Amino acid sequence: MNEIGKERGWPPITRRDFEVLRGPNGALLVGNPEEVTEKIIRHSQALGGNISRITFMMNPASLPHDKLMQATELIGSRIVPVLHELE
Repeated sequence: MNEIGKERGWPPITRRDFEVLRGPNGALLVGNPEEVTEKIIRHSQALGGNISRITFMMNPASLPHDKLMQATELIGSRIVPVLHELE
């Protein structure tokens, strides 16, 4: 995030900033499938239960291909099915 921030004139992100963003009410979806699913559900409920679309953004330049594929597999096999059950 610091590279993008530098391009946009933002100050560098600190570890504390990152922890807030990845915390229960933060914007980042970081964690195991259960944590990510719970956070999506919590945010959806806070917005009136109207989230119909989530975009997962991963940086392929800094994430090894096998990790990118593992994350994609977990999204499809462990997160999406739980969210579909709630529809």
